[in-house]
Amino acid sequence: MKTRKFLRVMIPAGIVLTAIFILAGCASKKNIWGDKEKGLILSYRFPESKSLKYIATGDMVQNMEMMGQKFEVTLKNYQVYSLKTDDPSSNPITMDITVDTMYLNMKTPMNETTPGMEDVIGRNFAIKLTPIGKESDFSQAEEITFHLGGETRSLSAEFQGFFPDFPANPVKPGDSWSYQDTIKEESGGNWLHLYINCTATFEGYETLSGRKCARVTVPFSGTLLGEGTTRQVEMKTTGDISGSDTYFFDYKEGILVKIRSEGTATSVTKTSGEREMTIPATREFVKEVVLEE
Repeated sequence: MKTRKFLRVMIPAGIVLTAIFILAGCASKKNIWGDKEKGLILSYRFPESKSLKYIATGDMVQNMEMMGQKFEVTLKNYQVYSLKTDDPSSNPITMDITVDTMYLNMKTPMNETTPGMEDVIGRNFAIKLTPIGKESDFSQAEEITFHLGGETRSLSAEFQGFFPDFPANPVKPGDSWSYQDTIKEESGGNWLHLYINCTATFEGYETLSGRKCARVTVPFSGTLLGEGTTRQVEMKTTGDISGSDTYFFDYKEGILVKIRSEGTATSVTKTSGEREMTIPATREFVKEVVLEE
């Protein structure tokens, strides 16, 4: 009799206990992207072995003064890149990138140049990227070069600051975080380095192209340094750069949807050798990178 009573009591209790464990298990499951109450975990989580196509466009206007004469240089660019990774869970992630399209057009008072990109279009290279946006290993991108304005350039600089950086901790609207970017472009003994300080602020939520995104603004400022030799004339450049980025990040999928960058760079180039001159310049630029759905 006691045994039957014990079983009658324990069976319902066992069912209740099982239900508690199930509910507890469900409650313990967390979204990989966090939640809106405690904060979003912003990180790159690319789909495995699936290409993402990005369209990058840019406009630059540079005004210079040399030997008492002022002149303007404009540069327009249009690129399409396909990005893919076979192991999105690795840290850092190996991003395989293909140049689908690349177009550049430069106008000066003397001529207009549209360099051929036959040796660039269709090329593949890889870079490393951490889940919070730190890029590294641009050796393959440095090997892909093209000529513009009498100089040889590589794709390396295009991707040294391609991805926005994220904080290591969860964030809510109104939260800010700071980071630094360094962009180095070197070719044939000539080099230009940008040292940029960024302060990002999570402004809020916005739906873009059907994706639920975090909208982040990033005012930036920094310095630029460069040295080089052109036609036996040595040049040293110093200057400042400032501007702002605004980007939209699909926090659930871990995918950059859009980024727009606007800014101004002012510089002074001093030459030595056969001709000693001081060349002031102001450069205004706008660049957009958009995910093609």
